[in-house]
Amino acid sequence: MNWNNLLMVFALSIGIFVVYSMANLYFLSKIKINKWIVLVLGLFFLFIGLIVPAYTDNKFLNYLPTGIFVFLFLWYADLSGLSKIGVPKEKAQNTQVIKPKAKPNKLKYADEKDIVRDNGKGKKKKK
Repeated sequence: MNWNNLLMVFALSIGIFVVYSMANLYFLSKIKINKWIVLVLGLFFLFIGLIVPAYTDNKFLNYLPTGIFVFLFLWYADLSGLSKIGVPKEKAQNTQVIKPKAKPNKLKYADEKDIVRDNGKGKKKKK
């Protein structure tokens, strides 16, 4: 394995991530585009990156379509929400507390001897 190629891929990866972070911060987050269009463009550049080395020996031209693919895939991941997997969800701002309705006729902790019983003397009779 050639160490120059490894260093070139490493530098390209860091460069693409820095460029993507800046572009997303200032430019890409304001664009409203369908995520599938970005994915199809990314896959197109992936296939171009597989074909280009057969026609040229230029290292820059060999890595350029792959770099564009990685950039577009990072954009697709942000658009589809793949970058938010595992992140805790934000809590709702609803701070309203639901309290139970008061029941005034319910006796709590009453002894049997304290309860006044009517035995039906106060009731009206039906005709």
